[in-house]
Amino acid sequence: MKALTLRNKPVRTIAALHLPPMPSASQPDACSLTEVVGYALRNAQVAFDNGIDALYLQDLGDYPVARRSPEQTVARVAVIGREVRRMYPGAVLGVCLMAHGARAPLAVAQAMDADFVRLKVYLGAMVKAEGLVEGCAREAIEYRAEIRAEGVRLLTDIYDRTGVPLAPLPLPEAVRQAATYGRSDGIILTGADLDETLSMLREVEKSDPGVPLIIGGGVSAATVSLAFKSADAVIVSTALKEIPSWSQKALESDWDPDKVRAFVAAARA
Repeated sequence: MKALTLRNKPVRTIAALHLPPMPSASQPDACSLTEVVGYALRNAQVAFDNGIDALYLQDLGDYPVARRSPEQTVARVAVIGREVRRMYPGAVLGVCLMAHGARAPLAVAQAMDADFVRLKVYLGAMVKAEGLVEGCAREAIEYRAEIRAEGVRLLTDIYDRTGVPLAPLPLPEAVRQAATYGRSDGIILTGADLDETLSMLREVEKSDPGVPLIIGGGVSAATVSLAFKSADAVIVSTALKEIPSWSQKALESDWDPDKVRAFVAAARA
């Protein structure tokens, strides 16, 4: 196992802050930018004041997913991120955009002074709801250098559960390629459920990839101690919600401070 360190801090718990629909989503119930900023600041406070190590912003409410991130989405998430950074200047922050690609999230990360990006399809190719998606490792490395943002870490998924890989490599080999050729700073694995995720981790551990292994979701206060037997860090969101489901109402609900405290206590036990 290898510790995940960001901003010179050990990071074990990462909260995914799923933003409600923004005007760029063309949805009738979209929130104004002011409302989304308020939502982000309110929930960032709940997370950090109750012990979460890091969080990232994700435009989850902007669906269906675009082939590439619209310029207005990039601008709005950057503005939201800057407000969170202003409120928490020393916090570990990141960004993950629903639309595929490395340039947009890296540009947002640089603008908001974020520490990492999450990239869902890094190597190979996958079929997802928006169509065929191809790996962006080369794009990520080149663009990060072009904009002089080498301090932004690349946390990368292998076989993201929201798609089906085309001609998949054996999992340990896919992880090895991401860590070596792709220079990934952390590998994210997420199965259909926690049991499958843990099975994936056990398979990968044997090859000793040399980078932190991160569970990408499906963890709760009841299971986080089990997760840490195989993972170096975990990503969580739904388990912290006042309404823990995938409905539109749940998406726009806040994190529950009691649930956050319980999760952090279990993670540190």
